[in-house]
Amino acid sequence: MKLPNRFSFLCLSLLLATANFEPFAFVDRILTPQAVHAQDLESKKIVPFVPTPQEVVDKMIDLAGVKKGDVVYDLGSGDGRIVITAAKKGARAVGFDVDGDLVKESRENIRKAGVQELAEIRQQDILTVDLSGASVVTMYLLPDVNLKLRPNVLSQMKPGSRVVSHAFDMGDWKPDKTERVNGRTIYLWTVPSKK
Repeated sequence: MKLPNRFSFLCLSLLLATANFEPFAFVDRILTPQAVHAQDLESKKIVPFVPTPQEVVDKMIDLAGVKKGDVVYDLGSGDGRIVITAAKKGARAVGFDVDGDLVKESRENIRKAGVQELAEIRQQDILTVDLSGASVVTMYLLPDVNLKLRPNVLSQMKPGSRVVSHAFDMGDWKPDKTERVNGRTIYLWTVPSKK
């Protein structure tokens, strides 16, 4: 049964008054530019968060030869463990993730690890990251995402830069090295000279 408009309005007014509801304040909170931006980033989530075991992280960092002076970009940085491990080796480490909750968690993990001077996390779609500043890129993504990133890796990164992937390869781009840790595969590529 449809209620008359006047009666509906009266009921809504009473409900809002008794709930001490401030509709315009609520709308302002929801529709801030930051909230819209965060919501837009969340919609770009292309990989679920599955943490890389620390022994695999350690092997990824070792396989890439990460050292002081390197700039490490971790694509899909999750809780920040790769970024933290790279920073502890003296590298400048930057993680990229679209998940706002994970960005907050990883920033807190960086603070707890005491590596704030060398590590940071940016909330950004990994497909839009300019890779030209990285000497090492690490990732634990999905096969199709690796393939989407491959043209950027090859065109933006300097020759001699290293790429390390946990679990997934780069299609017909053969890795320089493959290692196994507790049943998990890690791939290493070196960016070739531009032709």
